[in-house]
Amino acid sequence: MEDIAMLQRMPEVDVLTNSLRRADIQHAHTVGPYAMTLLMSGRVRVVTAHLTAGSLRGSLRGDRYWHSAFMKHLRRFYNSADAVVAVSRSVKSDLEDMGVAKPIHVVPNSIDVAAVRSLNSRRAESRERLGVKPDEFLVVGVGQVQPRKGIATFVECARAVPEATFCWVGGMIFGPLADRRTEMRHLISSAPRNCYFTGPLERSDVLRRLAAADLFFLPSLQENCPMAALEAAAVEIPLLLRNIPAYSELFGSDCKYGDEGTFVRQIEEFIDDRELLAEQSRKSSRMAAKFDSSLRSSRMLEVYRAAALTGLMRSQASRSSSWRAWSVRDR
Repeated sequence: MEDIAMLQRMPEVDVLTNSLRRADIQHAHTVGPYAMTLLMSGRVRVVTAHLTAGSLRGSLRGDRYWHSAFMKHLRRFYNSADAVVAVSRSVKSDLEDMGVAKPIHVVPNSIDVAAVRSLNSRRAESRERLGVKPDEFLVVGVGQVQPRKGIATFVECARAVPEATFCWVGGMIFGPLADRRTEMRHLISSAPRNCYFTGPLERSDVLRRLAAADLFFLPSLQENCPMAALEAAAVEIPLLLRNIPAYSELFGSDCKYGDEGTFVRQIEEFIDDRELLAEQSRKSSRMAAKFDSSLRSSRMLEVYRAAALTGLMRSQASRSSSWRAWSVRDR
């Protein structure tokens, strides 16, 4: 959605979404058969790699049985493109390790900061609508309810910090295919009274929850370039993330990082230290500015131009091969 909105603001680009019309550039963000059909119909093919090997572990059940086959599909899918967009340098390394041989361009996810930040003016209204008291400290996490997202850690932190309210926005969208579904359901049903789960929400409602929050807390075990973190930064609330390489590479010192040994203490510090909250809010604002979609648009045009050259060479090679094959058959 952010990419579509970004491209639509560019006067030199006409955007079709999920259209069967043949486009000059076909850009895929998913990897299923529908995306493959549309991708192969494009003159120039671009894929944004939101999925890597690590994205699947702790997301879907039975991963050990089908992981190898799905990796082969991912490799084939990405290699069918003229250019692959990696949302971080670590994703680029993962793609290269997978055997992706096509040109890989690092272009992080982006967000229309001004559009999201407009919710800040309605923070008091959002808190009132959600029933959050003026002196209540609200901790919000966003993502699917799955082991990879660190749901167990989120619940345990809520249990250890009863003076705060913890809200997890998201649900188990894969239904019976969700990894450790019974365990996740138990975590939800046994969560302490100060911790609740909203289930899946419309994006506008997700953003409203973030605007009402005092702290964004995402203890995920693996991420590439999470949109939820960018959205939280855009509404200028502090971010507390797990200390994993992908985050420090993308966000630098604009976030607080921790693990199971430090999360509780860090949340308590945010509750007690208003100056720390204000400082980290300013850092979140600085971080959001680095990922504003206005900066990404020119980078994507560069990717499209580079992909067009690759696509032209592929097309010429294909015509040459067809001519040679026709000549052989003719003789």
